[in-house]
Amino acid sequence: MSDKINSLYLRNRSGVSVFEAESTNKYFNVLKAVLGTNVGSVYIADLKTRKLEFISENPLLFSGFRAAEIEKMGYKFFQKYTKKKDLEILRKVRTNGLEFFECLSPEEKKVHTITYDFHLKYANSVDVLVNQRITPIELDGNGEISKIACVVSYSLNRTAGNIRIISNTSETYWKYDLFTGKWTEECKITLKIREIEIIRLYLQGMKIEEIAEQLCVSPSTIKFHRSKLFERIGVKNIIEAISYVITNNLI
Repeated sequence: MSDKINSLYLRNRSGVSVFEAESTNKYFNVLKAVLGTNVGSVYIADLKTRKLEFISENPLLFSGFRAAEIEKMGYKFFQKYTKKKDLEILRKVRTNGLEFFECLSPEEKKVHTITYDFHLKYANSVDVLVNQRITPIELDGNGEISKIACVVSYSLNRTAGNIRIISNTSETYWKYDLFTGKWTEECKITLKIREIEIIRLYLQGMKIEEIAEQLCVSPSTIKFHRSKLFERIGVKNIIEAISYVITNNLI
């Protein structure tokens, strides 16, 4: 199982027609253009041929390295630049995480994502806590994962770990406990309409008074809904609430 995740990079193009190669390159060029305006990064990998097919440029998320350098290092990049105490998190993702996917049907695999956080060392700066979300995008004839897409971004959590399996088609998600080594199924929280409105306006940079004016209610009403949301999702402030909502795809 660990061999599969260690091969998240590099693809052998032998046997691919010129037409297919040109079409693929055009597709990746579009991805590069779109992702160039985004703060995150994406890579697509072939697990069978051990080739990286695409990685968008964002040195800030990869310890200052360019995409071509990451491609050359392959998965050894993570082994070398991940904070030492977080290497166990990657190991658990490689083993327990992908083993979880083996229990899913071919149809289910493509709609489930494993998400986790870990620190990357950054020269002459503090370690950067990043989040990776891996989703299978192609299966082979036996229903095994052959290609994955990984979205890389700055983590919205405070600590590393947070290994979860999520799906937009399910009302539950699975959470992995690093200490017990077990998965637990938990129900997703559904936001109320007013809570969604408040979070969206916070994301637009509005303050409580501005949100109240926008929604034609008093600031105290906004504070009431906000405190109830904090209580329901188990957070202490609006920053943690926004992190929880975005991480769990609640809006």
